[in-house]
Amino acid sequence: TIDAVQQAGAKSITLVLPAFPYSRQHKKKSREGLTASLLCHIYEMKNVTRVITLDIHSREIVNAFNTTYLDNLHASYQIIRELAKVVNLSGPDKEDLVVVSPDTGAIDRNKFYATGLKVPLAMIYKERDYSVVTQDAKNTNIKSIKLLGDVKGKVAFLADDMLGTGGTLLKAMGFLHDLGATKVIAAISLPFFTGNAIELFDQAYKDGLFYRIIGTNAVYHPDLKEKEWFISTNVSGLFANVITRIHHDQSLSDLLDNRTIIDKLIKKED
Repeated sequence: TIDAVQQAGAKSITLVLPAFPYSRQHKKKSREGLTASLLCHIYEMKNVTRVITLDIHSREIVNAFNTTYLDNLHASYQIIRELAKVVNLSGPDKEDLVVVSPDTGAIDRNKFYATGLKVPLAMIYKERDYSVVTQDAKNTNIKSIKLLGDVKGKVAFLADDMLGTGGTLLKAMGFLHDLGATKVIAAISLPFFTGNAIELFDQAYKDGLFYRIIGTNAVYHPDLKEKEWFISTNVSGLFANVITRIHHDQSLSDLLDNRTIIDKLIKKED
């Protein structure tokens, strides 16, 4: 498609990729290829002017571009809007909420939520055995889990950029439940749910290990729409707004940094 519009003489090419391909292959491990970086070079070779994506997995991918602009959108406003429907964030019945980073790599993302919601931040530290290859959601290379913080008697909220087999998240949610969290809620920007992940989350929900998972519609799953435990939040309007502003040469600043509108949402809840 890129080549077709290029051959047709397009003045500029904007590529909309809600899920950036191969984004987990962003750093060199053993003999694995740097596929994410390779794609960046291919897009530039084909004269792609701009790439619009959602919650890119690593900043290293952004640095792989030399001339192409990359607009990394965040679904945090849409996710907090849905969170406010299932958790009392204000008023006399306000629930005690703590944001929990599921690992060290997600600390910046969860710190953003903790700051916006004005609640404490905790972190899960996972000790892994890298001699073991993760096969599926049940068979992971995680040896032990520790929590830096406190969730007993509180609502635990975790945020991550993507979910594959879901093994890491399932262990984290079960761990927080065992530590006494009253509700465990996770937010996932790109909920892929690969393999038998949906069935495993079904069972975990029946076992009471978590309360809800909030995911965007950037990844389409017809099966998830019927699940009581899954809440879908719509980011179509966000992408449409960005595309419109780019077309009319308008600023994207308030859409790329949405702390102001999140603050307004929280004050509205108050």
